[in-house]
Amino acid sequence: MSTGDGTLRLRVSDDGRGGAHIAEGGGLSGLVQRARTVDGELTLHSPDGGPTTVNVRLSLHA
Repeated sequence: MSTGDGTLRLRVSDDGRGGAHIAEGGGLSGLVQRARTVDGELTLHSPDGGPTTVNVRLSLHA
């Protein structure tokens, strides 16, 4: 969703078992690095037992 301030915010969640983490060399780590290259941010919340939520913030002006 574009927030009107030049920022795109995206939230993806599931109803899985949780326990996901950002590990060096893993797929989520690669996504974090890609978001950072355009001054963006990717955060992960995935407690054991779920659910998992990934939030992405990207500047539309990058």
